[in-house]
Amino acid sequence: MTKKCGTSLLFLWLTTAAFAQNFVDDRDTLGLQDTLSTHTYPPLSRAGIALAEGAGINLAGGLIGRFILQLEWAEVTQSSIVYNLTHGFMWDNDHFVTNFFQHPYTGGMYFNAARSNGFTYWQSLPFAIVGSGLWEFFAENQPPSINDIIATPLGGMALGEVTHRLSLRVHNNSLRGWRRFGNELLAGIISPMDLLSRVVSGDAWKVRPQAHNNSDDPYGHLPCRVDFAIYNRFLTDIDRNQSRENVGLNVNVVYGDIFTAATRTPYDYFTFDAHLNLYGGQPLLSEMSIVGVLLGAGWESNNHAWTAGIFQHFDYYEARPIVAGGKNLYEFAEPASFGGGLLYQYQRESDARPLFCGSLYANFVFLGTSESDYYKAENRNYNMGNGYSIKFNAVYNFGKRWEAALGYKRYHIYTNKGYGSDDAEINGLPQDADLPFANVQGNKGSASVDLMHLNIGFQLTPAVKITAEQRFYYRQSHYNYLDDVTVLSTENRLKITYSR
Repeated sequence: MTKKCGTSLLFLWLTTAAFAQNFVDDRDTLGLQDTLSTHTYPPLSRAGIALAEGAGINLAGGLIGRFILQLEWAEVTQSSIVYNLTHGFMWDNDHFVTNFFQHPYTGGMYFNAARSNGFTYWQSLPFAIVGSGLWEFFAENQPPSINDIIATPLGGMALGEVTHRLSLRVHNNSLRGWRRFGNELLAGIISPMDLLSRVVSGDAWKVRPQAHNNSDDPYGHLPCRVDFAIYNRFLTDIDRNQSRENVGLNVNVVYGDIFTAATRTPYDYFTFDAHLNLYGGQPLLSEMSIVGVLLGAGWESNNHAWTAGIFQHFDYYEARPIVAGGKNLYEFAEPASFGGGLLYQYQRESDARPLFCGSLYANFVFLGTSESDYYKAENRNYNMGNGYSIKFNAVYNFGKRWEAALGYKRYHIYTNKGYGSDDAEINGLPQDADLPFANVQGNKGSASVDLMHLNIGFQLTPAVKITAEQRFYYRQSHYNYLDDVTVLSTENRLKITYSR
């Protein structure tokens, strides 16, 4: 980043911060809409603080990239900014994890800069869009990215709302000393922007009685179950190569009860499922899935309960080859996806586990991706596009301690633009192609990815369960100009789960 550009970004950030500060002491009775705070700022002040925090993220990221990590993309100049502003958006060639997790995570930080300053779920979206746009145009010397401007704000809505609500569940403003420090630190790890907003407002150290049993979470009346599991996973690819032992950690959250009442606000009910690979040569983040209700209505009949609604989805899956030179076992994501869903539950006794529960979703995928067998450029080996996904899950509890679960997901992603020319599709890009400016969506065609799993679980104690799981991943990639490819891999897991 040049001195001139760095000075300009610093001036932008300081100007926004100063604008916010002008209103900090102008309190009114509006208050923060979903944070029980001792500091209540008017709307313009809250917007200014949120924009300043978002600008601070971009400024810090650009300075770290330029001066500490010394990355090529961070060497921003006046001419690169002019180019970005005049030449429009392109498809980029970043790493899979960069485009489909790190960008949505950063979008979640922009989103939570607004969310933690009292804006609602929908009101926080423009802040994520502005934060993403400023980064794409002013913080990189590469053209603004089509996929980033979609994945960052829309994926950020999902990750941001989940982390915002979970952070609120941790807060306990009645604590003091080291216990308070640890409490704020844990909440800040879950949602850094919530912590920053609490530091700016002074709430991070203000001591006051808890509002209710769930600390100062305004959604504390909603149930929240958290499962922690550790497991062994054994992978097998299409050539029957078998992986060495892999040790994984799983965190699963079910927030709210979709069957108790009509949904009041977005994400009053959501599920969050994340898998970290601790040992065995696979990516640290191997899987993440979010389903959050945006609008829903339910009805009951005897022991049967249904809920229909509109849901937001975020999925991320990655597993590397088992042997050198082999194919990835799977690599696909849907960071921006919305659709309809129907959930069902049959429960004979209110104080017992449901005998059966299930869900069915059908979604439009605004941005999705699957592995490419032909396009290999810089850090990228995947195609991008849009399409649809279908998801089904059913859980049957039998006996007093046994359960069986069946799940199925199908993603169908269409890459319609491709390389931009038939010759490039067949022969590939020229050897002297400037890859950051290549603007390749992927190989023209479509890919369907099917994921199926079967679980058998046994409840050892009310809090501890042991589960055996079998998974199947099946990808069929159709290419308009190249040979079609089919990939199959399987996975076995044995895990032990603690619920609280």
